[in-house]
Amino acid sequence: MSNSPLDTRRLFSYLFIGGLALLFALEWGPGSRGCDKSGQATVVVDNVAQVNGKDIPLRDFARAYGNQLAELRQRGIPSELAKQFGMHTQVLSRLVDTELLAQAAETRGLSASDKDLVTFLVKQPAFQKDGRFHKDSYEEWVQQYEGSSSVDFEHKLRRQLSAERMLQLVEASVVVSDDEIRARYLRDGNAAKATFVRFSPAMFTEKIAPPKAAELATWSAAHENDIKEAYEKQKTSFTVPEQARVRQILVKVGADATSEQKAEAKARIEGLRQEIFEGKKTFAAVATASSDDLETKAKGGDLGMVDRYRLPSAFAEQVFALKPGEVTGPVETPIGFLIGTVEDKKASETKPYETVKNEVASQVWVREKAKGLAQTAAQKALADVKAGKKLVELFPADAEKSNQFAPETRPEAKETGEFNSSVETVPQLGKAPDVQSVIFARTEAGVLDQVFTIGDAAVVVVVDERKLTSDTEFDKQRLQLRVEATKGKQYETREAFLKALKQQGTVVTNQKALDKVVGEG
Repeated sequence: MSNSPLDTRRLFSYLFIGGLALLFALEWGPGSRGCDKSGQATVVVDNVAQVNGKDIPLRDFARAYGNQLAELRQRGIPSELAKQFGMHTQVLSRLVDTELLAQAAETRGLSASDKDLVTFLVKQPAFQKDGRFHKDSYEEWVQQYEGSSSVDFEHKLRRQLSAERMLQLVEASVVVSDDEIRARYLRDGNAAKATFVRFSPAMFTEKIAPPKAAELATWSAAHENDIKEAYEKQKTSFTVPEQARVRQILVKVGADATSEQKAEAKARIEGLRQEIFEGKKTFAAVATASSDDLETKAKGGDLGMVDRYRLPSAFAEQVFALKPGEVTGPVETPIGFLIGTVEDKKASETKPYETVKNEVASQVWVREKAKGLAQTAAQKALADVKAGKKLVELFPADAEKSNQFAPETRPEAKETGEFNSSVETVPQLGKAPDVQSVIFARTEAGVLDQVFTIGDAAVVVVVDERKLTSDTEFDKQRLQLRVEATKGKQYETREAFLKALKQQGTVVTNQKALDKVVGEG
């Protein structure tokens, strides 16, 4: 191992943070749990949290968070995304978990001994010289990367080793029975791979000519309930949001403006606002004379009837809270300071069914015709594959499609990859219980002899591979299955143990301290 400062730092980053993160198997992301309990108790600003009264220093969080940011950058991920994905919450959660586990180890007499500490330290290549532990190298590393004494460092390290020992004890309690292993095999071993093509009505709507008036009237009379149901489902699309007749005055501020320039701009717009209040000039007159908004200046700042989504959010919040004739306070926006007034307001309204009935009926008519074309295309595709043709050749994937999440514009063959009978959704296809039922009722690969309806789409499926369970295969996989089952149960047991520690204890977080490192907003 290299003994460069970067490698040394990375080594201990992994040992103290990454290693425990793997043991805890915690994931980053908005849906992760983080610290289960929080409180309002007073926490010293130099601490990010208290765990049952024990402080977690701000410097420890800052170092751990900095290490994780470095990891992101090395993997080509912008560090700006760290807060968005809740990485700071997960870093804090790991530190809290470590402290909870260390405290649990202490109460059970499992704290790491001096011998454990020495054994760990002497094995680290960063602290060795000529193959032996070198005290000066050790002291230098602690001073440079920890910024503390070796006594403080060893105290922290002892707690981390104690936490790991506690986890090892929890893991050692896990026992997996033969019945559990067999159940796992029967669940995972009953598997399949498939290729499918989805024929969505949206792919065929352009082929449908709009209905003629007489044709639509006749059809509508027979499908009144369908039209009403469609109206209710898309009612929000027929809702006109609240609107207001707005005038505005802008005092521009450059993106690189200094705090003094911003203060001058704010003072200027407050002066313009005062002119209006004193009755010296109307809002429109002040806008015409002084607004920096060239598009509305000649119109007295008139924006016309607008909804709130056409205005900067902070400005819209004030404007739509006004009564006609009132004036907002100065609002800072990315382009400068704004004040606004409302001359008229119109409440939100939803267009009645009768006024949009023909529009909705036309949409439903086209959709139903498109569904018919989709079904016809799917039936033809099914006949072709039953005759020996392949879906991937009939409906090749779009090689130029850059966004895999973009709506499909034409039928494309997609492969599910392997999935087993216990999954709730078919990979790539989604929730399709009828498809799963037919696939796992079969014992061989082949074409599924029907067109499935999933949502409003017609789907053709070919099973490429079918894996069945057997006693012989079970015996071959028994050892690996036991390893996997044990790991899975250990993870569940660790999670349950940590959850119990959090529920029984008290964790108080200090948001102000976190913001010092992560940033506010």
